[in-house]
Amino acid sequence: MHWTCLLITCIQLTYSKVLVSPIGDLDWWQNSIIYEIFPLSFKDSDGDGSGDFNGITQKLDYLVDLGVTAIWLTPFFESPLESGGYDITNYLDVQNVFGTIDDFKELLNAAHAKNLKVVMDFVPNHTSDKHIWFEKSVNKEPNYVDYYIWKDAKNQEEVLKNNNTIPIEPNNWQMIFGNSAWVWHNTRKQFYFAQFINNLPDLNYRNERIHEEMKKILNYWIELGIDGIRIDALKHVYESENMDDEPIVDKNIPANYFNLDHIFTIDQNEVYDLIKEWRLLLDEFKLKDHHTRIIMTESYSNTSVLFKYYTSGAEIPTNFNLLEEYYHTPSDYEREIENWITKMPAGATFNSVLQNHDHTRFPTFYGKELIDGLNALSLFLPGVSIVLYGGEIGMEDLPDKINLSRGPMQWDDTEYAGFTNNTNGPWIEVHSDYITRNVQTESKNPKSYLNFFKSVSKLRQTETIKRGGMAIDIFNDAVFVLNRFLPGYENYTLIINMDKNYTQHVRLSDQISNLSDSLTIVVGSENSNFNTGNSISTGQWFALNPGATIILTDATAPESIYSSSTQLNITFQVLLFCLFFIKVYS
Repeated sequence: MHWTCLLITCIQLTYSKVLVSPIGDLDWWQNSIIYEIFPLSFKDSDGDGSGDFNGITQKLDYLVDLGVTAIWLTPFFESPLESGGYDITNYLDVQNVFGTIDDFKELLNAAHAKNLKVVMDFVPNHTSDKHIWFEKSVNKEPNYVDYYIWKDAKNQEEVLKNNNTIPIEPNNWQMIFGNSAWVWHNTRKQFYFAQFINNLPDLNYRNERIHEEMKKILNYWIELGIDGIRIDALKHVYESENMDDEPIVDKNIPANYFNLDHIFTIDQNEVYDLIKEWRLLLDEFKLKDHHTRIIMTESYSNTSVLFKYYTSGAEIPTNFNLLEEYYHTPSDYEREIENWITKMPAGATFNSVLQNHDHTRFPTFYGKELIDGLNALSLFLPGVSIVLYGGEIGMEDLPDKINLSRGPMQWDDTEYAGFTNNTNGPWIEVHSDYITRNVQTESKNPKSYLNFFKSVSKLRQTETIKRGGMAIDIFNDAVFVLNRFLPGYENYTLIINMDKNYTQHVRLSDQISNLSDSLTIVVGSENSNFNTGNSISTGQWFALNPGATIILTDATAPESIYSSSTQLNITFQVLLFCLFFIKVYS
């Protein structure tokens, strides 16, 4: 059987330039749907207007029915919540607005009982300026002096002599959401380094005590039952010891964060050793119970950096290349998917994220016509699908620049969308479309975004989607076609008309070979005018409405499916290559 699978894989490789075909058993995370929850906005159980742990626990059955296999919780640690919970004052306790530590334990136990994994947001780069570590560091208490990055002013002597002298920053390093990354602290009479905003001072990872603190934190939460960590802002954790100015990109405009080449403040080589350090810690637990705790990472870095995250021990270096940094065309999606899948390290698992809490939700960006299509794309790709709460019902952005994608979950059409029964309303406004766009209403409509999402998520349990190969075709520069295939099993074909203005006419046999003459509709978006069970002839033209999406299947599963646009000839040398691998692995 091993030889057969290997030979099939080698032959398929000659037919498709984009292929993912795992051999052997998959770990729990490798085909997961990871559902991001911003706890403050998911479900309020106690009527105070803010989401909480018990609210999430109440909705676990909904998540199971949705096809979710893991939940990722954004920060829930003790915090003044001045920066969305990323301003932590105690890593070893929970923010009381979410409940108690016992409430969190109950959530963990309830999730695990339903075979849902729980991934925790881990924020190692900075703390709140109200953290006790920072207060002790300000006062230069023993052991805490260098917990943060402190530097003298360039004119330190003059500043100490004269309180009216304005301190000059050590260099031109800039804050992402401000001006200089150096913040003067009048008590300590030094600058501290903050890459994001003033109230988030960066920790000093050149101090070994910080490493020990982080290990202590990870040990605590893993022993409690966490199944993985999502490391926030990983590329920012280390800064160079070189305090020179960073190069200015365009000298004709003033220095700002986006006009500097960040050679000293991001993606320092030491970060790879840090991943290895935490990988070893998590694997110590696996040795005891054989359960993998995953490492997800957040870094908007080049793939050359992210691929080293893989080899350093991260299972999921989050792939942001499909996010809406600009309007993606079918060719853009093909390029970005191919560039990751064909170049990632051997044995690595692909992942995709099309929405998260920091970006515009795609209904707002692309329009409602493509809600089903983009949800399907996220779920249809191989590996890990990371989705944002509310994406399954097509939630849109709030008119709030900071919390645009963090609106309350829309559960029903009652006041405040069923998120809270607080007479004063939720912590932030509910989107005005909640009357029609909510879980309860969409559950009753077979053609809703929610039911379309569920139909596609169920396909992820098929062997073809779990383990099969993948090929991409583009028709008319507008229609994106993604084939998933596995010999001996059903083939599935996702077709999205990404043109929201014009109907596109497609004949599949023009570009895709080895399909049966007739394919069956698994599911069609409401705007497709195709219903489950309908048939499409691959040799005849059919019309796809603007923005419409359909998924087709071939129950007779031919030996392989491939894109003729990427077909290569099977030569004698290739067969020898396959036989060589069989010999090596036998």
